[in-house]
Amino acid sequence: MHMAKITNIALDRAERLLASVSGDKTLRLWDPADGRLLRTIRPPAGAGDEGKLYAVALSPNGSTVATAGWTGYEWDREVSIYLFDTANGELRRRITGLPNVIYHLAYSPDGRYLAAALGAGGIRVYETEDFAQVAADEDYGNRSNWADFAPDGRLVTTCLDGDLRLYGPDFELLQRRPAPGGKQPFSAHFSPDGRRVAVGFDDTTAVDILSGDDLGYLYSPNTSGVTNGNIGRVAWSVDGKYLYAGGRYDDGTGNNPIRRWSEAGRGDYLDLPGADNTIMQILSLADGGLVFGAAAPALMRLDRTGKRVWLKTPAQADFRQVFEGGFLISQDGSQVRFGYQYGGKRPALFSLSERRLEPDPPKDPALQPPRIEAEGLSIKGWKNTPDPSLNGQPLKLEGYETSRSLAIGSDGRYFLLGTEWLLRYYDHSGEQLWQVPVPGVVWGVNISGDGRLGVAALGDGTIRWYRLADGEELLALFPHADGKRWVAWTPEGFFDHSPGGEALLGYQLNRGRDRAAEFVGLERLYEHFYRPDLVARKLTESDRTRFLAELAAIGDVRKLLARKQAPEVRILAPAAGVLLPAAETRLRLKLSDRGGGIGQTRVRLNGVAVALETGAGADGILELPLRLAPGKNRLEVSTFDADNRVES
Repeated sequence: MHMAKITNIALDRAERLLASVSGDKTLRLWDPADGRLLRTIRPPAGAGDEGKLYAVALSPNGSTVATAGWTGYEWDREVSIYLFDTANGELRRRITGLPNVIYHLAYSPDGRYLAAALGAGGIRVYETEDFAQVAADEDYGNRSNWADFAPDGRLVTTCLDGDLRLYGPDFELLQRRPAPGGKQPFSAHFSPDGRRVAVGFDDTTAVDILSGDDLGYLYSPNTSGVTNGNIGRVAWSVDGKYLYAGGRYDDGTGNNPIRRWSEAGRGDYLDLPGADNTIMQILSLADGGLVFGAAAPALMRLDRTGKRVWLKTPAQADFRQVFEGGFLISQDGSQVRFGYQYGGKRPALFSLSERRLEPDPPKDPALQPPRIEAEGLSIKGWKNTPDPSLNGQPLKLEGYETSRSLAIGSDGRYFLLGTEWLLRYYDHSGEQLWQVPVPGVVWGVNISGDGRLGVAALGDGTIRWYRLADGEELLALFPHADGKRWVAWTPEGFFDHSPGGEALLGYQLNRGRDRAAEFVGLERLYEHFYRPDLVARKLTESDRTRFLAELAAIGDVRKLLARKQAPEVRILAPAAGVLLPAAETRLRLKLSDRGGGIGQTRVRLNGVAVALETGAGADGILELPLRLAPGKNRLEVSTFDADNRVES
């Protein structure tokens, strides 16, 4: 499951594939029928924001998945859209040259066009035969969050400058006008017949229904009772009879419901069960049900009555509101007390020096909570608002950045502010000394009593230590939600773990700008990077000299992997999600030697071993007969190196 906020989801026309993307820099393909993970795709990624994914779209036939976000800027100084083959996860193409982060992607119903909505610079439209740009509109005054096609090829977009824009099938601008419900339209969807456009807002609890011909106002659904946040993510049922909306609105019971209106939004409403956090996107299904993504992260499918069919959540600690239940650290920062559940519930203690994770520990007065008050420092608006201030003066954040947590040093001269995207460090005058990007929302922060370390509890389920002198990350800890397993690692890649914790961590290796990245399990680097001694010393080492020397002694990690890699295996046929006319078919595999030779290939069909072969043809092709069972079939293939020790 994703480890950070789910930002966008998509379905193909036949509803055989569900795609999701996240700030954890992965794209995942699921079976929407039962929620099974089919494939994890890793675009090239870098430090900080590079590789965070905000947008995803599936081609109508399900063969291609497009994704983008903060993608490619680190090395190109411009943004790319990645196009992956859904059958094998390989990167088919990269669209380059976009000037800003991409927040939404949409395929036209006939699959001929792909539209991209940008953080700045408007929209771009590409023809999908050769992905040449066929249209652009740069006259946007703010971020565009949404693009949606009508059945006849018209396109509607939103922008936080307040305006909706309607384009014809030739992408000529037909209409530009504000919607009456708010100043920041977020999402917009054509009804299935293309006659109406539903609009949800970021700044209000309203929903508007506009004309699909000219964006003229038609009516607004009843949003009574929606008293906070917004319901800015809208969707129509497949038959157009119902309208749905959800967002940041919570009903006071810990539930962010999805509101459903009958009569295309004119009729009565019913609040369906949603998630315990922000609804990020809603997609309608042909059977009358829904699938939606939530920020926590979570994925869920509901049937037509609103009953849950399946739910996917991560096996990680939920650090939201962790400061309410106690996010405590020792004087030197080597011990940290946290809670696995919302509000700091289900506490545990981790001791780095003792390599120990203790559930439900006794209270220890030596562990101190974050300090949020100090003489001469009046810090307001730091908890879940975009407007923190120091002594009445604003602490300026980026657009749409929200402050989440605060910790003041024991001397009252410095403080940490944790936000949606960044960890920020200030002096007592409000001057920012440094900021560092983080892989998840900073739900909790604390400062060690000796003033050396900042410790942060993040939305990806990790706890991370930072050197306050310069903001350098020193150490990360992932405590699994089972309360037993943990793994800790340094930025150089050295790690330590509990029994079973080795299964929780791996390395992503980029393979260039035009290939999907590779995920490497710990077993292939274990003998070189399993270094509890280095991990234990990380918080007390004054510089990285020892760590860099150890890395130099190991040598180039890619050469190390090449000596241990199993072959790369690709299933060429049959393709995933394809309906085959007969039970008898042939399995066609492509095996590529990656330095370790080619040994056995094992094939399992629906969990049962059906073949064990050794080697492949001169061209790396291996073909085997295959008899499928009626209905859906799950095919698994694994290959080994020449010694049959390393598996892929």
